Amino acid sequence: MTSKASDSARLHALGLPEGLIDFLTRQGPSGASSVRTVPLAGDASDRKYLRLIVEGRGEGDQESYVLMQLSSPWVPEGSRRELPFVNVARHLSEKGIPVPRVFFDASEQGFVLLEDVGNVTLERHLERASLRERRRRYESAVEILVRIQSEASTGSSRPCYALSYSFDSETFFRELCFFREHALEGLWGHALSTDGRTELDEHFQRLCAEIAGYPKVFTHQDYHARNLMVQADCMTLLDFQDARLGPITYDLASLLRDSYVSLALEEQEVLIGHYRELARRAGLNCPNPDEFQRAFLRTGLQRNMKAIGTFAYQAVVKGVDRYLPSIPNTVDSIRSALEKDAELAPFQQALQPYVEGL
Repeated sequence: MTSKASDSARLHALGLPEGLIDFLTRQGPSGASSVRTVPLAGDASDRKYLRLIVEGRGEGDQESYVLMQLSSPWVPEGSRRELPFVNVARHLSEKGIPVPRVFFDASEQGFVLLEDVGNVTLERHLERASLRERRRRYESAVEILVRIQSEASTGSSRPCYALSYSFDSETFFRELCFFREHALEGLWGHALSTDGRTELDEHFQRLCAEIAGYPKVFTHQDYHARNLMVQADCMTLLDFQDARLGPITYDLASLLRDSYVSLALEEQEVLIGHYRELARRAGLNCPNPDEFQRAFLRTGLQRNMKAIGTFAYQAVVKGVDRYLPSIPNTVDSIRSALEKDAELAPFQQALQPYVEGL
């Protein structure tokens, strides 16, 4: 075991504020005897994560936490007096949505101490799951989503930032311009002519204007198999700090037309039916089946192009290529959405010279 002095020195070396160090070293009935750090894989953001394992003085006395290290200390601005992650976490927790508990908020010093919800993402869990277990987990994810939409779309004890702004056509369009710049032109090296760029942008704008007009609910924005952590029969939601109001089909399309886990169209249809029944019971303003299918495909189409733009940016600009293997699956989702909607045939034709597989 390490000494308490060396543990304190190690925690100080991380730059942790005194209050957070004191919190960690006081854990357990008799205080901590040692604190170990284990690096964790990050995400596409600039945040870093460490697992902190606090060994108590009694036998089997151990606590585990996750330390989120921000890229820079949080600076309150305007009405936003706390880190969006902390703000949205409290709102979702009050609504009964399974999110990690925030144990210590030192975001103004660049750190947040969170509940440790394990290492097993839904994506990883499904690698060895039976078809029955796969179906059960996705039904559970759909059930959590309906709870989010029906419960978290209204206020809680303190204002939630996610309810103060929403997706609009300009935001959607910027994301597709990002896709054009970093995927079509950057990753795949196409030199678009002025006419080619104009044609694509016109298709982008029409799509974005339509999906921005769909009924809006609380939207996670990244509701997929890498942001759901599996523990026994429970699943916990991560990466919700960018939540906002958005199209009712957006998160469902994110889950079922995921870049990381491929679901057959038949599986998607069954789960859409499950969602619609739960949404009806919850009193959500769900479009009729034909309108819902159109909205589902079109929000999924926009989101999948946005995802490829992010993957391309990570590879070309930041030198992170671990997302590139997910691009072919995402292109397949784009192609199937375009092929299932005859009105989008001109859009597909405009994209085909630049996207292999369409």
